Amino acid sequence: MALLEVLPEEVENGLRSLDSLPRQEMGADKDSRIAFATDINVRGEFSPEWLVADREQILVFAPNGGKQAKLVKSIPLGEVREVRAEMQIGNGELQALTSTETVPLMRFSHAVNADANLVARKLSALARGEDPGAETVKRKRRHCPKCQRILADDTDVCPACLDKRAILMRLFQFLAPYKPQVLLGVALIVGSTLTDLTPPYVAGRIIDLLRPVGHHGPNHVYIPAPRPSFHVLVLWVILLAVVKLASTALNYAQQRLNPWLGGRIAMDIRMALYAKLNQLSLSYYDKRSTGSVMSRVTGDSDNLWDFLQGGVPWLTTNILTLVGIGIILFKLNTELALLMLLPAPGIFFLARWFMPRARRRYHVVWHRISKMYSVLNSTLSGMRVVKAFAQEDREVNFFGNRNQSVFQASYDANAFRATFWPLLGLLMSVGSYIIWLVGGHFVISEVMTIGTLTMFNGYLMSFYQPFMNFSQVLDWSTRSMTAAERVFEVLDTDPEIVDAPDAVGMPEMRGDVEFDHVTFTYDNARRALENFSLCVKSGEMIGLVGHSGAGKTTIINMLSRFYDPTEGTITVDGVDIRNISRADFRRQLGIVPQEPFLFPGTIYDNISYSRPDATPLEVITAAKAANCHEFIMRFPDGYDTSVGERGQRLSGGERQRISIARAILHNPRILILDEATASVDTETEKLIQDAIARLIQNRTTFAIAHRLSTLRNADRLVVMKDGKMVESGTHDELMDIDGVYAGLVRVQTQINQLRAL
Repeated sequence: MALLEVLPEEVENGLRSLDSLPRQEMGADKDSRIAFATDINVRGEFSPEWLVADREQILVFAPNGGKQAKLVKSIPLGEVREVRAEMQIGNGELQALTSTETVPLMRFSHAVNADANLVARKLSALARGEDPGAETVKRKRRHCPKCQRILADDTDVCPACLDKRAILMRLFQFLAPYKPQVLLGVALIVGSTLTDLTPPYVAGRIIDLLRPVGHHGPNHVYIPAPRPSFHVLVLWVILLAVVKLASTALNYAQQRLNPWLGGRIAMDIRMALYAKLNQLSLSYYDKRSTGSVMSRVTGDSDNLWDFLQGGVPWLTTNILTLVGIGIILFKLNTELALLMLLPAPGIFFLARWFMPRARRRYHVVWHRISKMYSVLNSTLSGMRVVKAFAQEDREVNFFGNRNQSVFQASYDANAFRATFWPLLGLLMSVGSYIIWLVGGHFVISEVMTIGTLTMFNGYLMSFYQPFMNFSQVLDWSTRSMTAAERVFEVLDTDPEIVDAPDAVGMPEMRGDVEFDHVTFTYDNARRALENFSLCVKSGEMIGLVGHSGAGKTTIINMLSRFYDPTEGTITVDGVDIRNISRADFRRQLGIVPQEPFLFPGTIYDNISYSRPDATPLEVITAAKAANCHEFIMRFPDGYDTSVGERGQRLSGGERQRISIARAILHNPRILILDEATASVDTETEKLIQDAIARLIQNRTTFAIAHRLSTLRNADRLVVMKDGKMVESGTHDELMDIDGVYAGLVRVQTQINQLRAL
């Protein structure tokens, strides 16, 4: 359900039946007609409804149980001032605002929120007599393109459509740097398999030696077998001992090599993932929880390590064992070997039925584990808020529900797997019965020796062992294939913010910045910034003012190139920032965020983070300029003081001043201050403002502040409202206008008076 180019037949029939239509059939002008299909009706039920509009009117149709849709709403476009798409609880509503009332047109779900907002913008443009434009919505791929199954929130991987062969081949590419170790591992597996196949054969020969079988000579005279030779028996036993020693040595070498090789590959995968996660744009993290991303580096890579160090060698050994035993048994007795294969088709079809169903269940397990990690991460990160509002029990219950869902999914998967084992054992026992019946008959008929029958029985369990181990190998392969695909999904994700092929190197920038009709939307629905234009000269300080959600942070996100504009351009020194080398651009951009983030480590490490090669003198000089040297020296360890997790050992004002020191040390040409004095006391604010005054000298500065006194040094103030610039000028100029900015100043003055009282 979304924007439509072709209307359903029942809606076309409904349009033709209307007497109120102009002579020219409505919608004949395809360029001006807007058609939209929603997925829920006014009662909140999942049922389609259709909106059709042109430059004359807006019509809403609903299904009527026949070939002609029913008209449920009609409103002349001339009466409409604006159309809005308002999200409410659970769903949204498309509304037409007239001069006297708000007319609800239709409801829509979150799935078509972007389309509904686009329709609202196009209808508003038509109502103003403007061109609705050719804007379209970028589709989110939330369904598998092959089977159309709904995909999980944090992934585009469809477990039902995995190409396991391609995934396995790609996974083995990580083995390329370790070819000598891989070849040694293969040799150890082959040698170990051969030594494991030898004992049943030797045991059969020893039995034939100890119980020799005579034969009938001429005239049917029975000739007894020669007496066993103790010397030959000793040789066979020595061979058994040598084989056992060789098997032990080979198994020991495997146990040393396989974990090392699997661990190295898992380490390489983690490094590749971590490097890729650092390259991806912020939009990737907007759509995923931290716990889900962490599970790719931890849980998924651990599953691959388990599979590579255990599953692959075991699977290879089982295949070689199956082939080796098959060759031996067919050489011993072809007829009995063929009969022993009778249960094989049943085992094959049982496994074929079981595998895809088990894979789906295990995918649910890992998806729910990812969700549980996400809850754990968010709770631990927000523990102060949890305790502040006494919500410990609520969080425990919430985590308990997630944990219960993991248990239930895991139990269901393992219970389903448990049904495989008894059925497999039942089928394998049929082979044992066949050997005893047919093999025993051969022995009685003197077609086969007791030693050969013993060999068959000895090889029986080894022959079926690969099928018995198949459930464990299946467990490994199911988890690892899903984990591998999730890993490759990250590795294959292209960052949205990349250097242009002809990117321009700008090691030295003046700092002239221009926004030219910039429009941006985070979710393809509401426009966070619309048609924003601003020209800033080098060294100028711009103050961004406005209510929360007005678009101030979006402006600095655009300037920082965390996101690229949906429409329009941003230039620095006359060059589009999309054509500037990211390394050069970020090297000359400094940010002091509203919530300063400090890494675990020392104060010195956090200040020098912007310039790891800075000298101690340069770090101390930056700290003094940021008014933080004095409080640092009050700590017993001075600059070697550990700041704790996220800097929790320091106060908010201290963290902010260290963040400013980090920016001063970076020495950027373009500086961004995002609420640098938020949530601090008056004395600390004065210290921070003094530090900022030194920081902004000779730099192009963009500053966001709700405390308007912070912007007293700004050359210009830009007032934002609903993603648009509504006012621009100095403080005195904006006060003379008596508009939005003047209103904000009056409100803040009243608040300050209340605080003083």
